[in-house]
Amino acid sequence: MRTFAILTRTTLLAGLLTACATQTPATIPPPAPTAAPAEPVAPAEPVAANPLLEPWTGPHGGVPPFEKVELAHFQPALEQSMTLALREIDRIANDPEPPTFDNTLGALERSTRTFDRAVAVYGVWSGAKNTEGFQAIERDMEPKLAAFIDKITQNAPLFRRIEAVYAAKDKLTPEQQRLAWKYHNDFVRAGARLDDTAKKRLSEINQKLAGLFTQFGQNVLADEKDQFLVLETEADLAGVPQALRDAAAAEAEGRKMPGKWVISNTRSAVDPFLTYSERRDLRERAWRLFVDRGDGGGKTDNNAIITEILALRAERAKLLGYETHAHWRVEDSMAKTPARTLELLEAVWKPAVARVKQEVADMQAVANKEKAKIKIEPWDYRFYAEKVRKEKYDLDESLIKPYLQLDKLREAMFWVAGELFGFRFEPISGVPVFHPDVTVWKVSNKQTGKDVGLWYFDPWAREGKRSGAWMSEYRAQERFDGETLPIVSNNANFLKGKPGEPVLISWDDATTLFHEFGHALHGLSSNVTYPSLAGTEV
Repeated sequence: MRTFAILTRTTLLAGLLTACATQTPATIPPPAPTAAPAEPVAPAEPVAANPLLEPWTGPHGGVPPFEKVELAHFQPALEQSMTLALREIDRIANDPEPPTFDNTLGALERSTRTFDRAVAVYGVWSGAKNTEGFQAIERDMEPKLAAFIDKITQNAPLFRRIEAVYAAKDKLTPEQQRLAWKYHNDFVRAGARLDDTAKKRLSEINQKLAGLFTQFGQNVLADEKDQFLVLETEADLAGVPQALRDAAAAEAEGRKMPGKWVISNTRSAVDPFLTYSERRDLRERAWRLFVDRGDGGGKTDNNAIITEILALRAERAKLLGYETHAHWRVEDSMAKTPARTLELLEAVWKPAVARVKQEVADMQAVANKEKAKIKIEPWDYRFYAEKVRKEKYDLDESLIKPYLQLDKLREAMFWVAGELFGFRFEPISGVPVFHPDVTVWKVSNKQTGKDVGLWYFDPWAREGKRSGAWMSEYRAQERFDGETLPIVSNNANFLKGKPGEPVLISWDDATTLFHEFGHALHGLSSNVTYPSLAGTEV
């Protein structure tokens, strides 16, 4: 039941950062009315030919039917697939036969197939096509998705069967033992052992949190869309490289501001502007726009939401038997305890602070030498860091950038994957995509020619797409019911250049690109039987 891994990650843990830490991602949404506890999921009205409810068809073991999806499909598909899944869960929980791996955990692995397909596409729209129409669907569905997970983890007869299989795990294969442990651990951490009163309150908290996380992310996305820096004259462009000028001009054209330049409120635009702009006043404005997303007062301010999230997380932790949310959060991580986490942080903190102070001192020295008559502030860091590199190391990032062409870096990633994992990447056409920016590549073993999976690449920033970079998995590898090949994607927010000209990215963006590609390689390299153990869930 890969659903549990997917939704506990997004619904229970999301909120402050979405996706991989390298991104920022940091999305999350107006203090609109928060969702009341969701009603029991009921069958939605049937809709004609809902593609989200159908098995994926076509080449490569079937592909997501992106070209057929409309907003009107999401709510009925999710509600109907939840109803189907809960019906199957109840059948498993009330099976008169004694619990075995096959009739309990094996059956659970199959129980949410239709829902898994629907929620995979829903997740794509959430991250990359988050329009106002979709946001209304999110606000309605996220609490219902949280309630759906609770209906599974709070099913007492089902948990008794899971406990019985887990108690007899020594009779299972190593992979089955891992799956048995994972189910048992996940259900316990989700409150399966609580009494009915505590379970009811826990579900109310989870639904409320799901609504708050969604609201938080939509607020951040709104600030990224509606707040931007307009450059009016050539003087405003002092120091800005031509590639960023071209991207800013294109952004202004898209916002119906011809003859001007717009620095959009996304990291890929703000970071290079902070690095190269000679206008300190404009650097400060750009920096504040970016760091104040969701923190500027008004209808998109997230401070009250954060306060409520913290209170609910604390209450939930107590219900689950933990001292704090942090104790619950890190229990199944490498750190295990908040104390060990703090020990690591504090070991790094002192030398890191000392290094930062030295770097700022170096920047201040350069500013003083130039008679800038300023005190170095955060919006100066990138600009003066470049000057320090040039002075101390004769290193100029602008001279490195021509070697960091996005297309060439993508080919470099493919080469590394070929050398390390024996993968070959070939562009393919005729596969549906959710936006014209997206390209698709078939991945195969270059020695045997055997298909490995599909890789989708969505590199460009655009309205409705969350900030940062992340990897997504549309379908997990498995061989439980026959060989199923993975479908993964990498998503970024680079700025488009002029047609026909190479897009140059920074060294930091290049390392992030490789980092996220590493997650995609994890998904493509998966070699397991059960989908709940596939890819990054292993």
